[in-house]
Amino acid sequence: RIAVALKKYSIEHISRDQDARSDEQVHASASLTESHTLSVRAPIFPSVALHVPFDYILSKLPHPSELTSASTGDDGDADFEPTIDIHAIIQSMSPPECFGKKPLLKEQDGSYLTPEHHKKLILSPDSTFTPAVIVSHAENEEALWTVNKFASDFMCGLLNTHLANDESIDGLGYMHKLLISLISKLRRLSEVFSGYSAIRQKAELKNMLCQILTIKGHGEDCLEYGYIPPGVSKATIIVEWRRSLERIYKRALGKLSLPGIGNNVTCVVTDSRCNGHITQGGSFERPVRLPAAIKGAKNAGAGTDPNVHLLTQVEDPYLSTAENIVIPKAHKSSYIKRLKGRIASIPLNETGVPLTEDSEGEGGEDTMGSRGSYMAAVIGVAASIKACDMVVGGQCVNAFCAVRPPGHHAGQELRSMKAISNGFCLFNAAACAALYATTPISQGGLGLRRVCVIDFDVHHGNGTQDILCPTHDPRFLYVSLHAGGAHINGYDDEDSEDESFRLRLGGKKQDGIFPGRCGDTSPHKGVLNIPLGKTVTASAIGAALMSQVAPKVEAFSPDLIVLSAGFDAHVNDPLGLGGLAAEDFKSLTEVSCQMAYKTCSGRILSLLEGGYGVPCCCQPKEDLFLPNNPGEKVLQLGSDLPADMKDEVPFTLRQKLDRCHAEGFIECVKEHVTGFVKCNKRK
Repeated sequence: RIAVALKKYSIEHISRDQDARSDEQVHASASLTESHTLSVRAPIFPSVALHVPFDYILSKLPHPSELTSASTGDDGDADFEPTIDIHAIIQSMSPPECFGKKPLLKEQDGSYLTPEHHKKLILSPDSTFTPAVIVSHAENEEALWTVNKFASDFMCGLLNTHLANDESIDGLGYMHKLLISLISKLRRLSEVFSGYSAIRQKAELKNMLCQILTIKGHGEDCLEYGYIPPGVSKATIIVEWRRSLERIYKRALGKLSLPGIGNNVTCVVTDSRCNGHITQGGSFERPVRLPAAIKGAKNAGAGTDPNVHLLTQVEDPYLSTAENIVIPKAHKSSYIKRLKGRIASIPLNETGVPLTEDSEGEGGEDTMGSRGSYMAAVIGVAASIKACDMVVGGQCVNAFCAVRPPGHHAGQELRSMKAISNGFCLFNAAACAALYATTPISQGGLGLRRVCVIDFDVHHGNGTQDILCPTHDPRFLYVSLHAGGAHINGYDDEDSEDESFRLRLGGKKQDGIFPGRCGDTSPHKGVLNIPLGKTVTASAIGAALMSQVAPKVEAFSPDLIVLSAGFDAHVNDPLGLGGLAAEDFKSLTEVSCQMAYKTCSGRILSLLEGGYGVPCCCQPKEDLFLPNNPGEKVLQLGSDLPADMKDEVPFTLRQKLDRCHAEGFIECVKEHVTGFVKCNKRK
């Protein structure tokens, strides 16, 4: 009876948007969430429909045996019982039926109309009507700022009991003082906030939010020297403390909201100066990747949707912070000096020059550039710093940085973790973002306690691991989902000098996958490397996200999540290491956002890494040795493609890229940004 009733309700009253999804989309979603395809298509019932008192209703109906007897009477006519009408039951609990009045009048078109006398009865109670409790606005406002509105009953009871029994200010007592002080400060600020100028409002909002997150970490330290009651777990207190401070963070965002920023806002950050990094014509990492990324972001609403802001310039103060403070924290001075000097020596009109070769001239074949490469790499780091400021400072919920060159293979020094090259990378923007976020406020950072970097590029981010987690650092958790594994890269436990097994990124004949064995294992608890075999599939990455990544991230409880967003695991990418569809990147993004909502109020940003499936954007030149093909398709980027940008692609690479006209890099970026937009609503 209940099953048939729910089926009837779903058919008549629940949107069937799920049925419009293709089989491929359904299978992709099911693989990513490790569920059955039927669960993806299943209708989502409202809570009220599932909480109808079915036990009571069934107790009033005849036993099925009685109904069976009645349905086989002598007259031969079947006596079928009507289906329980859940919608009618819900309607009976709503005005005017819940007042015992007549049912709503039904119009010819099937809609319902409330009679005028019913409206009057509902909206205008008679003079004998008196509310049971009258609460003044002032009392309501006062109640909103009590500690128990932010801390759980467990936390409030613990703090109050401790203060009652001990007047000294130790761990728990100091945490209580911090909580009360922070709530009071936020309340005072909310009362005068509207009178500030727009510039001061942004500054005050950022300062308040950063202070909340700083105190969040400071409170955890208090427990190390404080008294903890017997039978109470320190870990439980820390979890409840973190939740309390995140509630204050959300209240601050709600009370200090500004028009057009904050909740429901996604930002896309880019800068045309990244186009100054010009590689060789046959490189996978082509300049047109940036205009293509912007095109994909625009297709997701960037610049046209009022809630998806497109920011096309990184301000000079961020460049100064990146070059003078953050980059030196990530990379050794010898590496920075070497790279800067090498780029400065390139003639203005020369492009595609090796940048990362060693003293013997090895290792620079894939990482090439031009005179503008240094500035482009600094811009990438500056953009990541700006995105950190915007996300943590409450100007947006999440942000995507469309920058190049990529960075996750760039380590402390040249060719980190014994990689054969730098893999197109110069400065590591993801690592720099994490370092900036955890730098104390007094030193120019944001003062966060923990940052998690999740890398879903098809290659392991050896540079990010080398910078953030060479040994265990409690500030950082690095997670990488990538192609590879010991069965592919070899099982040699010794530090062999023979590196022939390693893949040269974009190379042809090799025995392993770049950057090598460094991503096959996790050296300590601050690193979670998940090699997914020779080809990254939706089912493999989905299972890894749900069974390994999500529990690890939740236990780590980051204050910010940074995504190294590589799209080279797409099935049409010319590197040929992936099996994902564009929509899989949307699902992957949504899962990452849900992790962020569960741990850090949704604070998450992403940085463009790999992804090379951009078809040729310019008509190829005539070749004496190849047949002319005047009808060859060319990707139209419109005004997003700078007039002076060239895109000379060799014939063999053009053939690989032709399939990306159907779906490729642009669609991956679009789905990634769409996933951010879908998840930019804080609750």
